[in-house]
Amino acid sequence: MQEMKIGPSNGREHLLRQQSGQKMKLKEKFVEIYDMFLRGQDPSMVNADYLSSSLRETTEDQLLAIKDGINSIFLHAVQTMRDPLPQRRLHAMQTLTIVLGEIFRKKFHNWSFDVIHLLTGLSHADLVFRTLVQGLAQILDSEESMELRVVALRLAIALVCGNDNVNKNSLNEYFMQKDIFSSVAKFFMIVDSADLAFEALALMGLLANYNKYETQNPYLAQLSALNDETILQKMALVITVSCDKMRRSYIAVADDDELSTVSKMTSAFSYVTGMLWNPKSQDSSATDAAFAELPDGRATILLVMYDLLYTNRRFRRVFLNFSTTTSALAQLQLNNKLPDPSAEVNNKADKESGLAIYLSLASYLFQHNRTHRTSPYTHLCLITLLILVEDPTLYPYICSIPRSQDASPYIHGQQASETSVRLCRQRQPVLPKVKQARPLGAVLLDVILGFLKHNMKKKMQIDSFRIAISIIVSLVSRFKSLRVRLSYHWVEMWNTLLGVVKFLHTNMKVFQNLPEARDLVAEVIDLVNYFVTYGDLIMPDPASLYALYYEIVRSGIDAFSELAKEFNISVQPSLPAPLPHHDLTSRNRLNLASTPAPSDSPPESTVGSPLAPPASHLSSPPASPYHPYSRTGSPGPNKTQRNIVIDLSNINQVHTFFFTHLLAWRDANPTRSLGPDLVSTIIKTHYQDLALVSISLDASLALKQNQGGLGNGASGAVITGSGPHPGWDAYSEVPSKVYFFRQLTRWIVADFRSISYDNSKRLVA
Repeated sequence: MQEMKIGPSNGREHLLRQQSGQKMKLKEKFVEIYDMFLRGQDPSMVNADYLSSSLRETTEDQLLAIKDGINSIFLHAVQTMRDPLPQRRLHAMQTLTIVLGEIFRKKFHNWSFDVIHLLTGLSHADLVFRTLVQGLAQILDSEESMELRVVALRLAIALVCGNDNVNKNSLNEYFMQKDIFSSVAKFFMIVDSADLAFEALALMGLLANYNKYETQNPYLAQLSALNDETILQKMALVITVSCDKMRRSYIAVADDDELSTVSKMTSAFSYVTGMLWNPKSQDSSATDAAFAELPDGRATILLVMYDLLYTNRRFRRVFLNFSTTTSALAQLQLNNKLPDPSAEVNNKADKESGLAIYLSLASYLFQHNRTHRTSPYTHLCLITLLILVEDPTLYPYICSIPRSQDASPYIHGQQASETSVRLCRQRQPVLPKVKQARPLGAVLLDVILGFLKHNMKKKMQIDSFRIAISIIVSLVSRFKSLRVRLSYHWVEMWNTLLGVVKFLHTNMKVFQNLPEARDLVAEVIDLVNYFVTYGDLIMPDPASLYALYYEIVRSGIDAFSELAKEFNISVQPSLPAPLPHHDLTSRNRLNLASTPAPSDSPPESTVGSPLAPPASHLSSPPASPYHPYSRTGSPGPNKTQRNIVIDLSNINQVHTFFFTHLLAWRDANPTRSLGPDLVSTIIKTHYQDLALVSISLDASLALKQNQGGLGNGASGAVITGSGPHPGWDAYSEVPSKVYFFRQLTRWIVADFRSISYDNSKRLVA
């Protein structure tokens, strides 16, 4: 082959390499092919690196200037997808994936118009893209080689994830016109690769969220209507495996399972002094940077998990019953092969439920919620947990319901098995470590307390805190109605809730004008009041309730009343006049330290129960004192705030009642010191004489439970205005979370695109 020459015809100048200026003789085509063979390369493969770099180095204006050439490549590749030769179809889809991926990276002024104009031209767009989507559906639904179907799946992902805002990606309209759900579902069922099954399921979830508030979305409708146990079990398996992989990525950064004594002391010292030092590594910044990258792109599975749990009752049941083995999960890390989702787990010691793994992941996510990227995933996890705790069918799985309890339609006679769940302990403060097996209800409370403890900051995610408080309220109110007395370190609950009250009180000027801050203040106080009033019906022994009363006596009522005043929250009934000023001042001489460790219950003669309220108080819910309210935001500074009412009478009664007895004891024993142990003894002694009144919150929560505790997901009904505060209404995605999910899909698209690209690179390697 004659060499290409430049310059004068009589010169012997050869084509120069542009980067280095070195002379390079062009080789014959077959010589290059032989060279590739000898280097172990396949010359028939698409040169992805060259095509990607060439398009990446071309500007938007340059691409538009060579529109005809791009049109030709794209149209020819789409046509070749119908070629009878599989190798040509494979190369065509690989080329399309690269071209689309690089063009979608560009920042066009009018994204949808310019992309379509560049790829097909406006006149041919409908025909070409319909042909493309139809071809993808046929390949995914066919008996073609797995390699061909995998490339088709990745091409579909590239199309759907073209724009970070999935709702503004006009190309997704073609997936609405040509429904490929059944084709993707068929591919999902036949693959045994965990990564490929994850990508197929995540693709279905992302398509199900495209303009779902504006039009009838066929993908969401089909996810909601799925009733095939086989596919639902595999979905539960893939979700569980993905959660386990994300959890393992946190553990890989810092193994928190069994810290040595030195590690524990160092960690505690670091927490107290504010020093950041990892005993395994002097460079804590590297550890923090590693945590900041987590979770990886597998977090996109949390969206389809939410959609399935929210809209599909059958999947909810399948997920709650699903379990796998720790050995199978460990083996999957080696070969990436999914275990059989229908296999029975006989070894209880090796068994781990899908719900337990999800709770474990949530604990790691909540503790490391420190970036703009983790915030939406944290919020999504909290919403998912709220959906679960509002469903009465959950409770046989998370707590042991007394057999004397009247059987309800959702109680099937099964008793929850106790299990040991690994929870995050990578940051201080940590909750007490419980090594023995326990009900998942206690684990769930630990996960929520972990969120509250590690996310109290001035840039507080108030909407997430409100959901966390709602989860606790839903749990304990259901425990009360089922007469479940949960063994739990309740002292941690009191310390955390009163810590939230103190934090809000200390920073109330900061939060005063923030949306939903008033609601959070009212809801936290409502929750404390609920525990004060009905705690004896939830806890297994009085000692835990004594600890709560001790904390209220120690901290006083001032923080509650001042928060109500600062946030313009009405207190009804009004609080009586406080104790005489000199008595309140003398309280400083009471030696009240932090809550003492609960001791064994005293004799029955000195321990009683709060007086039960008359049944008439609980017969019907009171009229709501609030105007209709949407959780989409709060009124502006110039708008009239709606009325919020809280009841502090029982909290004030506990403080006044026991404080009066403490003052009387001190006056009768002027020479003795009133220490924490003695204060606890006085509380136990006089506890039987404490009289409390019923509160309207209990009746409204009972009404919510009778209505099923579901929003507009599984039942289709929206429950509003049912309680003393709108925060206790059943969860409903519309309208309160529409804005959130529209913003969430931006992170989902970016992460899904990234993890799919990484998976494809690993597959090639």
